[in-house]
Amino acid sequence: MQVLLTRIPQGFVPSDDEAREDLKHFPVGSVAKLEVKLMRNSRFFRKWWALAKLGFDYFEGACGTLEFRGQPVQADFERFRKDLIIMAGFYRPVWNLKGEMRIEHESISWASMDEKRFEKLYDATIRVLLEKVFNGERVKKWSEQELRSVCEQIEAFQ
Repeated sequence: MQVLLTRIPQGFVPSDDEAREDLKHFPVGSVAKLEVKLMRNSRFFRKWWALAKLGFDYFEGACGTLEFRGQPVQADFERFRKDLIIMAGFYRPVWNLKGEMRIEHESISWASMDEKRFEKLYDATIRVLLEKVFNGERVKKWSEQELRSVCEQIEAFQ
């Protein structure tokens, strides 16, 4: 499990809602071994995450109810996030056990992607969301400026 923590004078606290939820699984007083790495520009990372969540919220709301073999098909943020990264052009081809070539998303972890590449991902993510989600087909068509502005506002509240 990886969680984002923020250093305060008393120690470390969860940086976002996701980290808060993950840490609830540890009973009070339990001891855990953490590997701590100083992140580069965590604000920009949170901004990308806010952008991805915003896109997913609209995507999920626009999805109809489908079934596959009698089970409901639901939108999934993890799948959406991975597809978003792939469609932005940040992927690698791999072979699976069936002998098929698959596309896997590039890791956006701090150890895997430097700041310059992450900035390119952010811009490409906006392009993908404008083409695939905010294109006027299922939800209101947004301009790039509108999308960037809303994302800035969301990130400012976090």
